[in-house]
Formats: sequence, structure tokens, C-alpha cells
Amino acid sequence: MPSRARFLPRLSATATMAGSVARVLLTVVFFAAAAASVVVAAEDGGAEAVAALLKFKSALNDVDGRLSGWDAVGGGDPCGWPGIACSAELEVTAITLHGLNLHGALSAAVCALPRLAVLNVSKNALNGPVPSGLSACRAIEVLDLSTNSLHGTIPLELCNLPSLRQLFLSENLLVGEIPAAIGNLTALEELEIYSNNLTGEIPTTIRALQSLRIIRAGLNDLSGPIPVEISECASLAVLGLAQNSLSGPLPGEFSRLKNLTTLILWQNTLSGEIPPELGDCTNLEMLALNDNHFTGGVPKELGALPLLAKLYIYRNQLDGTIPMELGDLQSAVEIDLSENKLTGVIPGELGRIPNLRLLYLFENRLQGSIPPEIGQLSVIRRIDLSINNLTGTIPMEFQNLTYLEYLQLFDNQIHGVIPPMLGASSNLSVLDLSDNQLTGSIPPQLCKSQKLIFLSLGSNHLIGNIPPGVKACKTLTQLRLGGNMLTGSLPIELSLLQNLSSLEMNRNRFSGPILPEIDKFRSIERLILSENYFVGQIPAGIGNLTELVAFNISSNQLTGPIPQELAQCTKLQRLDLSRNSLTGVIPQELGTLVNLEQLKLSDNSLNGTIPSSFGGLSRLTELQMGGNCLSGKLPAELGQLAALQIALNVSYNMLSGDIPTQLGNLHMLEYLYLNNNELEGRVPSSFGELSSLLECNLSYNNLVGPLPSTAQFQHLDSSNFLGNNGLCGIKGKVCPGSSASSYASREAAVHRKQFRREKIISIASIVIAFVSLVLIAVVCWSLKSKIPDLVSNEERKTGFSGPHYFVKERATYQELMKATESFSERAVIGRGACGTVYKAVMPDGRIIAVKKLKSQGEGSNVDRSFRAEITTLGNVRHRNIVKLYGFCSHQDCNLILYEYMANGSLGELLHGSKDGCLLDWDTRYHIALGAAEGLRYLHSDCKPKVIHRDIKSNNILLDEMMEAHVGDFGLAKLIDISNSRTMSAVAGSYGYIAPG
Repeated sequence: MPSRARFLPRLSATATMAGSVARVLLTVVFFAAAAASVVVAAEDGGAEAVAALLKFKSALNDVDGRLSGWDAVGGGDPCGWPGIACSAELEVTAITLHGLNLHGALSAAVCALPRLAVLNVSKNALNGPVPSGLSACRAIEVLDLSTNSLHGTIPLELCNLPSLRQLFLSENLLVGEIPAAIGNLTALEELEIYSNNLTGEIPTTIRALQSLRIIRAGLNDLSGPIPVEISECASLAVLGLAQNSLSGPLPGEFSRLKNLTTLILWQNTLSGEIPPELGDCTNLEMLALNDNHFTGGVPKELGALPLLAKLYIYRNQLDGTIPMELGDLQSAVEIDLSENKLTGVIPGELGRIPNLRLLYLFENRLQGSIPPEIGQLSVIRRIDLSINNLTGTIPMEFQNLTYLEYLQLFDNQIHGVIPPMLGASSNLSVLDLSDNQLTGSIPPQLCKSQKLIFLSLGSNHLIGNIPPGVKACKTLTQLRLGGNMLTGSLPIELSLLQNLSSLEMNRNRFSGPILPEIDKFRSIERLILSENYFVGQIPAGIGNLTELVAFNISSNQLTGPIPQELAQCTKLQRLDLSRNSLTGVIPQELGTLVNLEQLKLSDNSLNGTIPSSFGGLSRLTELQMGGNCLSGKLPAELGQLAALQIALNVSYNMLSGDIPTQLGNLHMLEYLYLNNNELEGRVPSSFGELSSLLECNLSYNNLVGPLPSTAQFQHLDSSNFLGNNGLCGIKGKVCPGSSASSYASREAAVHRKQFRREKIISIASIVIAFVSLVLIAVVCWSLKSKIPDLVSNEERKTGFSGPHYFVKERATYQELMKATESFSERAVIGRGACGTVYKAVMPDGRIIAVKKLKSQGEGSNVDRSFRAEITTLGNVRHRNIVKLYGFCSHQDCNLILYEYMANGSLGELLHGSKDGCLLDWDTRYHIALGAAEGLRYLHSDCKPKVIHRDIKSNNILLDEMMEAHVGDFGLAKLIDISNSRTMSAVAGSYGYIAPG
């Protein structure tokens, strides 16, 4: 027993130890099993993620192989794949595939990833609809599908994502309306849907988005009013709705948006007054209301915005004065109030804004002097006060603006001298002081910084020579000095300026010969030397100017022959050598200038025959050779000039023989002058097909036989046929035995009865018209207007205004049909030789004028270079020129869209059914001056110049204020007949901000 007793304690200890080991083993087994289950679960989850991602990838076309790393081989851990981010638990939380050139469709397979918070496939080439299945991504917070080609509507199901904070659908092809259910996205902070084709109204349910900070929905076709409910989005900081069709007033309730920093509403049809309550949005930094229909004044309350940096309210219908309170905008960097109807003076208080870099007040009705305080804007870079009624002098303080780069004061009544040190201490790059009353000489320091690229001082009273500093300005690209009293010779030093493309010295007192060194102007494109006192011959070296597009040396005292080397200038579009004393024959080689659009050789002493090679000038629109000593026959090849429209003038020569029948092929020709020659035979019957003809002078030849019996010839004055004893069919001289003779007999009785009444009406009309036209003629004659150059494809006068944003092309042919009641007679407001003008009420309520041109026939092709000319005319900026909005081509229907003139034409008021007594003498005088100003701009100051060709009372249009606007200046030739079914916008709409 004792021995057993000793054994039992030892057995008990052993048992205890075994139990402990067993418990440890059990614990280890438990945790191992648990770990194994976790691994299995992770592997299962990873496998599901891989499957979801590969399914998502299968719908894509990975053109560049950027997703080649997405592969299930070797276990396929997606957390290491390109563009994939995972959580600490190895769950996929983000897919970022921005800018990988992915094509194909977007799949909702990724919604199988339960923790996916970010899906970014922006800036690719995805197409197809936005999958409604994305609503299964319940954890999604950021959904970025922007900058693709997705189409269809915004799925209603997307509005059921409870965690969505950022939704980016911009720059796609989405259509339809913004879903009203958008108000369900209560967590939404950013909504960007700009640059799509969305329509309809902005839903008022947006008021529920209390966390919303950014709305960008510009560049769509949203319509209706801006919902006042947006003012309930208390967190809103950015509201961008530009380039839509929104209408109605701007809600004054926006003053509740205390966090608002950016309000971008430009290019809509908003109307009413700008709410003064906006002055309560004290955090506002940018206010862009330009290109709308706002009326009333500029609210002085805007001056109370302490953080406002950019104020854009240009191109509206604002009137009244500029509030002096704007001088309190101490944070302002850019202020643009241009293209309104603002009156009064420029407040000197604007000179108190310390950081102002841009001040644009052009095209208003401002008066008075330029405040010298503007010269205290120490960091100002751009000043444009052009097209106003400013007087006084240019402040001398301007020459102290060390950062000044851009100064435009053209088309005012500023006098005095140009500040002598202007440009000496600044980086001046653009200076346009043209069309003023400036005197004195050109300052020598304008280009001291060697950064001046554009210098326009034309139409002033400047004297003296071109200073050496300007001649040595290496950066200069355009030098425009026409219409002054400058003297000296043609500065050959300018030929060393490698960037100089345009040199205009016309209408001055320059003299001396054209030196042979002219051949060094190798980069010159426009060389305008007309109306000076140059003598001698045109150097043969002119042929080395291979970039030359326009060469005008008319109205000088040049002698000798036309150099055949001119034919080497193969880019020439306009060549004017008229009104000199040139002799010799016209070189046949000029017929190889296939780009030529205008050729003027009239009023010289040229002899020989007209070159038959001219028939190859397929782009020629005007041919002037009158007033020479040309002889021989009129070449039949001239009938090949299908683009000839403005004029064919060979009058006052010694041409003989028959008139070529082929001239009847010139269907676009409007003016034909064959008078004062020795032509003989009959007037070709093909002339009856000259459907565009407005004037045809055949007088003082030896023509016989009848005139064509078409309406064009029946309405021509008989003076066009004098001096042809054998001609008949003229008013008062019917052809014997012809139907016209019997017709004349039948009509004679009627005419006698009407004669007395017509005589009274005619005398009254003539008196009124004569007095009115004399006023216009006196003003135009005093300005020494002459037929100008054709429009070129060069930039507008203000072509240095920075970045450009063009009007969205939105007017379709169908919309124009509806706006004109299918071009019904009820909408007709005028008729002309080239077409009919209709009043069009657009869907947004705007009223425009639509000119429907006569069809040019099957297979006609207007040259593509005319597209550039339309763009130039669309950018013409003058208060007395009718604005061209655009053009539309649809099959055989060609339309031009103009600004609507409420009071019609001067001709209607003088001679039509409208009450002529409305035109008292003060009004008539005002109209005459306005028309003359418009013509002066087109003929003298528009760069390049524009020819009108048909100025008459019916083409002087009157707005609601009886302000004269010159219109209908031959734009039919500028239309590009293409297959386009939509409107081509031509009015340059420059800006400073993005569309949203």
C-alpha cells in the first residue's frame, strides 16, 4: 500500500499536464480552422472580384493594351491590377481608368463589388447608353463618366444611389431631360452634366440637395426659367448654366446663396434687370451674365462685392451710366461691360481698382473724356474703349502704364497728340487708335519693347514720317497707317521685318518711286499703297512677293508697263492697279493667277487686246478694265467666268466686233458695262438669261436689233442704250412689226390716264429722295469714299482679344421653317433682286430677319474661300452695320440670318406705305449721318475693307430707335453651298470662361 500511495500523486500530476496540452491543441486547431475559413472566404471574395472585373473588361475594347495586367492567371489578385484600389481587407473600393483610350460599352458588372466607392472611366471613347444597372452600386460615392461618347438619357435609376456625392456626366451625347428624381440624391455635392444635348427645364426638386456645392450644366439646350428653388441649396458655391436657352429673369432670391462664389449664366436669353440683390452675395468671385437680353442699368450694388474678381456683363441691352460704385471692387481683375447701350462718362473711380488687368467698355454710347485716373491702374494690361463717342485727348498717364499690352481706342472722336512716350516703358503688343481726330506725329518709342505686333493709326490727321523705331520693330505683323497726311518714301527698312504680313499706307502723301528693293518684302500678304503720289514703274521684283494676297497701288502716278512677273504671285486674290498712267499691253500671264477674285486695271492708258487667258480666272468676282485704250474683240472666254458677280466693266475703250454670246453664261453678274466702245451687231439673246443683272450699260456703240424682252431689260433706264441708232425694244422705241409694238399701243392709253397722277407722285418722291440722298452724298463725298477692297479671309480688326468661344450651332432648317411659318407671305418683310426677306420669331422669342436667296441651280458651287469672308463680315463691329448672325444651307435653299430692324428700310418710309411724316428733318439728318458712318467703316476702317456695291435707300435699315444700319451688302456671293443642314455660326463670340 505504501508503495501505491506514493504512486498516486505522480499519476495525478501527469493527468493534469495532459489536460493542459489537450486544451492548447484544441485552441490551436480552432484558430487554424478559423484562419482557414477566413482565407477561404477571402479567396472566394477575390474570385468574385476578379470575375466582376473581367466581365467589366470584356465589354471594353482596350486599344492600347492598358488593361493587359487584368489577368486571372496565378491567383489573379485584383488589388495589384492597374487602376484598382483596395481596402485593408483586400476589397476593391475604387476603379480609376481615366484617359486610357478605352472603347466599347460601359458594363454594370462592377456593381458586384460590394465596397466599390469610386468608378472613374472619364476621358475615353466609350459609347452606348449609361447602364441603368449602375443603380446596384449601392456604396458608390463618386461616379465619373465624363468626356466619352455615351448617349441616351440619364437613367432614372441613378437617382437611387444613397451615397452618391459626385456625379460627372459632362461632355457626352446625352439627351432628354434632367430627371426630377435628382432630388433623391440627398448626399450629392457635385453635379456636372455640361456639354451634352439635354433639354427641358431644370427640375425644381433640386431644392432638396442641401449638400450640393457645384452645379455645372452649361452647353446644353435647357429651356424655361431658372428655378427660384435653386436659392434653397444653401451650400451652393458654383452655378454654371451658360450656353443654354434659359429665359426669364434672374431670380433676386439668389441673394440667399451666401456661399456662392461663381455664377456663370452667359449666352442664354435671360431678360429683365440684373437683380441688385446680387450685391448681398458677398462671397461672389465671378459673375458672368454676358450674351443675354438684360435691360436696365448696371446695379450699383455690385460695387459692394468685396471678393468679385471677374465681372462680365457684356453684349446685353443695358443702358444708363456706369455706376461709380464699381470703383469699390477692390478685388476686381477683369471688368467687361462692352457691347451695351451705356451712356454718360467713364467714372474716374474705376482708376481706384488696384489689381485691375482688363477694362473693356467698347461699343457703347459713352461720352466725355477718358479719365486720367485710368492711367493710374498700375497693373492694367488690356484697355478697350473703342466704338464710343469719347472726346478729349489720350491721357498722358497712359505712357506710364508699365504692364500695358493692349490698347484700343478706335472709332471715337479723340483729338490731340498720341502721348509721345507711349510704349517706352510698357510691353505694348496691340495698339489701335484709328478713326479718331489725332494730330501730330507717330511717337518714336511705340515699339521700344520689341513686342508690338499690331499697330493701327489709320483715319486720323497724323503728319510726318514713319519713325525709325517703328521701321525697326521686328515683332510687327500688321502696320495700318492709311488715311493720314504722312509723308516720305516707301520705307524699304520695313522689308527687314520678317513677321510683317500687312502694310497699309493708302490715302497719305507718300511719294517717290517704288524701289527695286520691294522684292525683299518676302512675308508680306497685304500691300496697300493706293491714293498716294508714288511715281515711276512697278518693279519687276514684285514677282518675288510669293505670299502676296492683296496688292493695291491704285490712284498714284505710276507709268510704264504692267510687269508680267506679277504672275509669279500665285496667291494673289485682289489686284488693283487702277487710276495710274500705266501703258503697254495687259500681260497674258495674269490669266494664270487662278486665285484672283478682284482685278482692277481701269483708268490707265493700256492698249492691245484683252487677254483670252482671263477666261481661266475661275474665282474672279470683279473685272474692271474701263477707261483704257484697249482694242480688238471682246474675248468669248470671258463667258467662262462663272463666279463673276460684282461687275464686268470694259467701258470707254475701243473694243469692236460682236458681243460674245457666251457672256450670257454669267448668271451671277449684277453690273455689266460695255458702253463707249465700237461694238456692233445685235445684243445676244443669251443676255436674257442674266437673271442677276441690276444694271447693263450698252450705250454709245453701234448695236442694232431688239433688246431681250426679259424683265431685267424692261426695267433698265433707256440711258443705258443711248448712242445705238439701230437698237429697238427700248422704252419709247419699239421694234417695227414686233409684239412689243402692239403691246405698246394697248398700254399707251392706260399710261396716259395714269400719267398725271404719277407725275404728281414722282415729283414729290423725287424732292424727298433728292434731299435725303444729298445729305448722304455730302457726308460720303467729304470722306472721299472710294470702291474698297473685297473682304479677305484675314482676322477682324480686334483679332487679338485672347481666347475665343464660338456660338453653339443650334438653329436648324426646320426651326427656321417654323419661325417663318414655312416662309409664308405673311412673314415677308422685303424683297430684292437676290431673294426675299422674312421675319422669323425663334423658339426663344428672339426676332431675326431671314433672307432666302434665289436658288443657284443644280450643280452650282460657290467657292470655299467665301466661307472665310462670311466669318469676317460676321465679326464686323460697328453700330451702323446690320449684324450678320449666320447662314443655313439645306438642299437648294440658302438662308442668311440678320439682325431684325423694327422700322424697316428708309426707302419704305420715304416712298412706301409707311407714314413718311414720321421723318422730320432732324431724323433724316440723323439717318444720313448714321448711314455715312456705316459706309465709312466698311470702306475705310474695316480691315480688310468691305465693298457694298448697292447703296440705296432700301438698303438703309432702321432699328426701333430710328438708328441707321447699312444692310444687304452683297452677301449672296459669300454663301458656301454645302450639304450642311444646320446653321453655321459666324459671329465670333469670344469669352473668358468655360461653358459650364
